Amino acid sequence: MTHEINLGLYKMNTAFEPIKIGNFTLPNRFIMGSMHLGVEGETGTAERMAAFYGRRFEANVGLIVTGGISVNEEGKGSRTFFNIQVPEHAAELKKMNDLLAGKGNMCAQLFHAGRYAFDRGCVAPSAIRAPINRYIPRALTEEECWKTIEDFGIAARIAREVGFGSVEIMGSEGYLLNQFFSPVTNHRDDYFGGDAKRRMNMSIEVLRSVRKNLPEGFPVIFRMSGIDLIPGNATFEEVCLLAQTLRDEKVSALNIGIGWHESRIPTISQLVPRGAWASTASRIKEKTPGIPIIASNRVNDPSTMQRIFDSNQADIISMARPFLADANIVNKFKNGMSNRINTCIACNQACLDHAFQEKSVSCIVNPEAVNELSFPTKPAKNSKKVVVIGTGPAGLEAARASAVLGHKVILLEKSDKLGGQFQLASHIPGKTEFKETIRFFSNELPALGVDLRLNTTATIELLEELNPDAVIFASGVKPREFSLPGLENLPSGNYTDYLTGKFKPGKKVAVIGGGGIGVDVAHKLTEDHDPTFESYDKKYNISSYTNVVIQPHKANRDVAIFRRNGKHGAGLGPTTFWALKQELESAGVEFYHGLNYKEVTKEGLKVELKNGDEFIYPCDSLILCVGQEKETSLYEEFTSKYPQKQVILIGGAKDAKGIDAKRAFLEGLEAAHAI
Repeated sequence: MTHEINLGLYKMNTAFEPIKIGNFTLPNRFIMGSMHLGVEGETGTAERMAAFYGRRFEANVGLIVTGGISVNEEGKGSRTFFNIQVPEHAAELKKMNDLLAGKGNMCAQLFHAGRYAFDRGCVAPSAIRAPINRYIPRALTEEECWKTIEDFGIAARIAREVGFGSVEIMGSEGYLLNQFFSPVTNHRDDYFGGDAKRRMNMSIEVLRSVRKNLPEGFPVIFRMSGIDLIPGNATFEEVCLLAQTLRDEKVSALNIGIGWHESRIPTISQLVPRGAWASTASRIKEKTPGIPIIASNRVNDPSTMQRIFDSNQADIISMARPFLADANIVNKFKNGMSNRINTCIACNQACLDHAFQEKSVSCIVNPEAVNELSFPTKPAKNSKKVVVIGTGPAGLEAARASAVLGHKVILLEKSDKLGGQFQLASHIPGKTEFKETIRFFSNELPALGVDLRLNTTATIELLEELNPDAVIFASGVKPREFSLPGLENLPSGNYTDYLTGKFKPGKKVAVIGGGGIGVDVAHKLTEDHDPTFESYDKKYNISSYTNVVIQPHKANRDVAIFRRNGKHGAGLGPTTFWALKQELESAGVEFYHGLNYKEVTKEGLKVELKNGDEFIYPCDSLILCVGQEKETSLYEEFTSKYPQKQVILIGGAKDAKGIDAKRAFLEGLEAAHAI
């Protein structure tokens, strides 16, 4: 999946032509879209935010949209939101902008959560509870609607006063203004509800209020929903009417959002084809000439960006998570270095999962993101010889970061491929994105001068010969041994055997172990291909626009996942597992938990339920996904023989229980900075 780009082809590329948004000239066709960093709503975070945003500005991003900044107290989505009308919060934002002065255009997203606010005092157009919120909102009175409109205007004025160079009105993703426009959540019969024209009045009046409080030409972007992806959502004709009206009201650009948070349709995970939603922006662009249209969602690589521009689907591309993964993505694209882009793999584990848990956001493949102050890239005072053993996520990041810090790095890998557990995971449908991470390190490490030695088994003799100043053991994990009476009665293999092609399962498979690996294996068993535009549309009926829902389908295998205790999919992120489980259920996968394994007969797997009942699941093969054990034999031998050497143990080799890539990459970065 390497994307080689000839620089000569891109000298006149649309992607790098300037474009005006209001009175601001964007130097290229990319902006960094809104994304919470998880540190908002607190004082003392200006330096951390400025360090993160500043690095992106320095990498040729001309405009960056903040995470949502609430226009009043009831509009806060959670405690990790600024309320711009609170003086302390406004002062923190001013401090951030002062630190960023002259670097680029910082855009304040003016935000109101509506019924998505996780607070008893949440408000909405009508008193209809959101499926993802336990609280029933209070319906705003007409007078309160006008007060909220005024608050948007006040927020815009304050945003300019504290140094923002543009604003974006949040009217998408199921938040307040989107709720007013939707017939599902707006059952009013006053000026702000009824037919489509009255349902859009809240958005139009907010835009007017914002523009009234800003100088002529000050850039005002409106993020509107291109499609809500919930039953009964507004029609495409109504969406276009809103877009045309916003244009006529002199908004500077339209940023096309996709889906509500309560939607059961994945829109940004690995289950979504790259650039799948640019077509929605394109349809709105066709109906709304005369205004810049911004596309977003699942755009993470140069080939997708180029396709969007070549087909004129949008004027500007908004990316958020890709700038977490690689601050320099725009420059690398422009300069023909796409093979060195650290691609966003759409896992959501350290970004969206953290944001919704009110934790500090980062990125699993780039743990420096939002942690720039904790991991400065200035060279170490003393360059050392560092040997890293293992090229799973922990070892790869340890080698990269050590080289960036100026150390001489030798990276040892016993197989002929980089990646470790990432290499295995890349065989799962959708998770082929992991190959991009392996591609990045395959190109980045040699460019940084790392001495990469594949097909090299680390031994005590080799380490003695190399005589390093420090050794980082990222020797990883191996499948846990598992025995069960009668296992020999049916063909079986562990997950490594299956994912590497050594074991070929039959047509009726029992997966023993229902953690993250077991669920991923079941996904591959029932759908052995990456999502395409065609398969995605067919699976979710996307082209219907108003009747988007997952379609049941028969897989080419019967699969059941068994787990002794706990929830299936443990270890997979909450913003992605629901969609995967939904797909597995639609393919007929059965889930069993709260049981004991008894034996394997020639007929199938016999289990005992907690109530004492026994049953046999008829199957012709089994795949064992029962966990991993750490591989530390060389570490123990080396530390025993050379206790004076600096030795660091990381990743699965440090703790195999619950190992995930997020922890592994972070430990690799921490190890490099500990040398």
